[in-house]
Amino acid sequence: MKINYDLKFKEELEKIQGRPTLLLHVCCGPCSGNVIKELIEYFDITIYYSNSNIYPETEYQRRYQELVHFIEQFNQDYHQNIQVIEKKYEPIPYYLDISFYKNEPEGGKRCYFCYKKRMHDAYLYASLHHFDYWTTVLSVSPHKNSQWINEIGGTYPIDKTQFLFSDFKKNNGYLKSVRFADQYHLYRQNYCGCVYSYKEMLEREKNKEKNKEKK
Repeated sequence: MKINYDLKFKEELEKIQGRPTLLLHVCCGPCSGNVIKELIEYFDITIYYSNSNIYPETEYQRRYQELVHFIEQFNQDYHQNIQVIEKKYEPIPYYLDISFYKNEPEGGKRCYFCYKKRMHDAYLYASLHHFDYWTTVLSVSPHKNSQWINEIGGTYPIDKTQFLFSDFKKNNGYLKSVRFADQYHLYRQNYCGCVYSYKEMLEREKNKEKNKEKK
């Protein structure tokens, strides 16, 4: 039975007093823009960029630099002082672990494991640095399983930091994020991130070219 995590999110916001701190795991600029815009009404936000899943490193750096540049613009436009924390890029141990699921389809166990690894990093940082809340923007994507994401977040204890349940794709969240990215002219990648999604993207592009040649 699916849980309405958007409702849980709204219920939690109603309880908030003052401006608690929030560590927000972000995968890229385009997914984060509208989420940040909505969350700054309630939280003092710090961005956490932990994405060793991204392949190749040039793509990782492009997404990271795009995010940093975007946050600089966002801070100016919305009078914020949001900081971006980058976890060291360590793709080798990441891929040694995820290779066990290399034959899984997109959206399967491989993706679950990917969510879990990055969210674990965010939880550790949030608990170590005494953030009131932590969460991730991953649920804004229609290609990400928000039930899994929130189930993972809910497994962590709340004595040091509390997971903020959410489903950011709700209330036209994805459409708003696309429009927000267009407003800031953000680079929008055409694959999720890992080497397996990268190869699938290359295959899609190859098939597109073949279909063009047939017409």
